[in-house]
Amino acid sequence: MRLISRGPNSWFALSLIMITCLISTGSTVRAQDVPLAPPGGFEQGANLNYGGFAFYNRLQVGLQGTNNIRQDPTEIEDLKTLFAAAAVARSTWKEHALAFTATHVRQDAVETDDQSSDASSGTISGRYDFSKNLNLSGGLLHTEDIVGKNDPNQFSGNLAGTTITETLEAALDWQGKDYFIHTEGRYDEIDNTTDLALTVVSRIQLQNRAETSAAVQVGRKFAWGKIYVIGGGQRFAYSGSDVILPEDRDSQGAHGGVGLEFQNGDWQGIFRLFGFAQYFDAPTIGHTIDLVGTGQLIWKASDTLSLAGKVERNFEEVNVETSAGLFTNIASVGLQYQFRDDAYVKLGPTYRFYQIEGTTVEAESYTLDVAVAWQVYDRVELLLNASIANQLVNDSSISTLQYDEANITLSTVITF
Repeated sequence: MRLISRGPNSWFALSLIMITCLISTGSTVRAQDVPLAPPGGFEQGANLNYGGFAFYNRLQVGLQGTNNIRQDPTEIEDLKTLFAAAAVARSTWKEHALAFTATHVRQDAVETDDQSSDASSGTISGRYDFSKNLNLSGGLLHTEDIVGKNDPNQFSGNLAGTTITETLEAALDWQGKDYFIHTEGRYDEIDNTTDLALTVVSRIQLQNRAETSAAVQVGRKFAWGKIYVIGGGQRFAYSGSDVILPEDRDSQGAHGGVGLEFQNGDWQGIFRLFGFAQYFDAPTIGHTIDLVGTGQLIWKASDTLSLAGKVERNFEEVNVETSAGLFTNIASVGLQYQFRDDAYVKLGPTYRFYQIEGTTVEAESYTLDVAVAWQVYDRVELLLNASIANQLVNDSSISTLQYDEANITLSTVITF
């Protein structure tokens, strides 16, 4: 369920952020949630301009060592090779816009044969300016995500595999002097490919589905930021199931809420609160009505030090029998310190508390992430990423989701 509306130029920002995050983590353990971007100069801009387009390319190769390659109770130690490539082409036109992106990520364990995965994604997005105040934007996106811990699919029994999403989205924006209106529609076809050898078979249900959503955002702009209200609806249609515990999970619902975004001096923040209701065709599920939202605050303490904090509650559909889905509650803090002109460190803990709606099943995880980057040449970086994580569960039915894991990754990044 996507309850966050996007601005008119966000197709391009979204694509670049997606690529950066996909490449920089390089692990099935997700990095911390606090979005502290690297200091200026580390993420190099386009190095090639041709035919009205700016081109950005990035390669990353690395090696990761872990004490629990599967992140499960077996705790098998192994090494993992990492390779990631990304390419972006964005128009440099004064009016209108067009962008293309492509990414590929591959991870291979050295000794554990079943720990080999790859994902490729690509997007086409554009914006047409009817006038200075009115524009239409849209995009076609093919995205593949490697499933791992801290992914909602784990609670449906999918401990390894790939989630493939085909997306068509469009938005119409009007920006006045003091007010703005944003309308958007989105259609997703979602397919999950699962490695059955690493799956909690007793909880498998088909997760392939189509998601349709539409939303309207109306707000007012101020010198310090903006406030707005959002309302919309969403529908989930599943492909049907002939596997264990089949269930008609088709559903429809609506959401509405308020948001505030601000930037004042060295402070910036985002706060959103939404209420939603979802009604399921399955009589064993019925409906769910609840609140979700996010609060994020960043403080630039100095030119070299930034601090951030985030709390979030979100809901995602997962195919657990008789349950509407999964609530994830997140609290995280982050610190970023540029101790040299050509080097910085990012670190922070993240706490997640999972609740499977309609059941007593709960899980909680703790993660500490550290990243150190050194810009050895103009377009060459050395990266060190380290993570310590564990997950605890309260029910024997998901005991395979309880784990402890530590890893360290060394990699080189080249931009051109």
